[in-house]
Amino acid sequence: MGRRTWHFGDRPVQANAAKISTNFLLACAIESLAEACSLAEANGVRPTDLVEMLTGTLFPGPAYTGYGSMVAERRYEPAGFRLPLGLKDVDLALTAGAAAHVPLPFGSVLRDAFLDALAHGDGEKDWAAVAAVARRRAGLPA
Repeated sequence: MGRRTWHFGDRPVQANAAKISTNFLLACAIESLAEACSLAEANGVRPTDLVEMLTGTLFPGPAYTGYGSMVAERRYEPAGFRLPLGLKDVDLALTAGAAAHVPLPFGSVLRDAFLDALAHGDGEKDWAAVAAVARRRAGLPA
């Protein structure tokens, strides 16, 4: 599936830390895309136009292209990675951070956003549906 094998150390926990870190970064990217799209939209910019510019210049690549379009278009179904799994990964990152005395202040924001999305019935949607929380915080229509 991948293009190469990455070696992160001799202990399985090191590979787990890399996976948790990767998923944490993806969750952060989704949240930042959601907030940027909400800011743009609140100021009269179409989120799809913003994401097109971002993915064509500063942030090319599958994470920003794929999740960026989902966020901009508010397209959260069908779920490729369900929202509760995203919350689980954020919780794993927070737990790993605490165990290693690594503060992850954005992790607390993410956890609360995921819990908010779940409380609003988005549990069967893709974890990109956390963008609906950013929209609500910005006073934008659902």
